[in-house]
Amino acid sequence: YNRYMILTKKKFTNSVEELVIEKHLSYIDAIVYFCQQNHLEPDSVKGLITPPLKEKIKAEAVSLRFLKEESNAKLPI
Repeated sequence: YNRYMILTKKKFTNSVEELVIEKHLSYIDAIVYFCQQNHLEPDSVKGLITPPLKEKIKAEAVSLRFLKEESNAKLPI
């Protein structure tokens, strides 16, 4: 992304989904990769994470045992 382009939630989500599919990355890794490629701090994109994307990240975190499945713990995003 051009740094002068406005990044919307939709554009961000689409970019992350493309990275997951094309580069076979996890959602967590895709977000980190996107940030690295676009010279962004991961904290700066947390407002762009949509509820469906957040659910996918949470499911991934549960499968990686970062969160307990029955936990009502919230992701720090």
